[in-house]
Amino acid sequence: MKKASDFDSFFHEQLARLQTDYIDMYLLHSLSADTWHKVRDLQVLDWAKKELASGRIHHFGFSFHDKYEVFQEIVDASDLWSFCQIQYNYMDEENQAGTRGLQYAASKGLGVVIMEPLRGGALTQPPKAIQDIWDGTAQRRTPAEWGLQWIWNHPEVSIVLSGMSTMQQVQENMASAERSGAGSLSADDLAVVARVRDTYRALSPIPCTRCQYCQPCPNGVAIPRIFQIYNEGKMFNAMEQALQHYNGLLPEAQRADQCQECGECESKCPQQIEIIDWLQKAHETLSSK
Repeated sequence: MKKASDFDSFFHEQLARLQTDYIDMYLLHSLSADTWHKVRDLQVLDWAKKELASGRIHHFGFSFHDKYEVFQEIVDASDLWSFCQIQYNYMDEENQAGTRGLQYAASKGLGVVIMEPLRGGALTQPPKAIQDIWDGTAQRRTPAEWGLQWIWNHPEVSIVLSGMSTMQQVQENMASAERSGAGSLSADDLAVVARVRDTYRALSPIPCTRCQYCQPCPNGVAIPRIFQIYNEGKMFNAMEQALQHYNGLLPEAQRADQCQECGECESKCPQQIEIIDWLQKAHETLSSK
């Protein structure tokens, strides 16, 4: 997206490909601070207002990946929004939009669509320490159903997007949805999920809380992000995905091998993490071979 006229050209191409003259639910994809400010400055809201008035768009929304403060800024920017789409699951209560974003959007009358309810499937194949907790509950649910039921338990949630690759998964998710409802989980159920969350976090090898005190790094190293990628790869037994994130999504200038071992970050870290050593280990593990 380079100029305002691109909104029309892209939209008309989308209508042609879909062989329709209107779209029910149209969203701006994957907004972050950078992408939002870019399209905002190109007057995307004026364009959307025109298309809503014409009937070519029936409901206008956005999907989101950034910090809560950016999310709130976007929600507050216009009364044109009908819905938003956020990443949310029992491990991401405080990440990105998080619970605050879910509740804030709902309070503004937006429908909330949930993506990554099972963290791309990572929560469906738990390590033994987690599976033992699920197996010890009176309510016998699969890890996938526990994760989905936790989402559906929130009254602010409108729709849950769950990836399904087999007919069996479709049938299981439909049956689980029929058993779901806001407030349907008991206090004991919620305590089990909290215990699972805490156990996952205990499996995290680097005790980084992402407080950001180590930032900005004088050499541009994205220390908290690197530690998050490494920890999640270990926690969820998903090192292949961690490799993809590190090598495909993290700019080279922000990777761990840019560390000059100045030690400034270690002097600021309230957790007293041996940051230099962990950066070296993370890069050795995550860098492409």
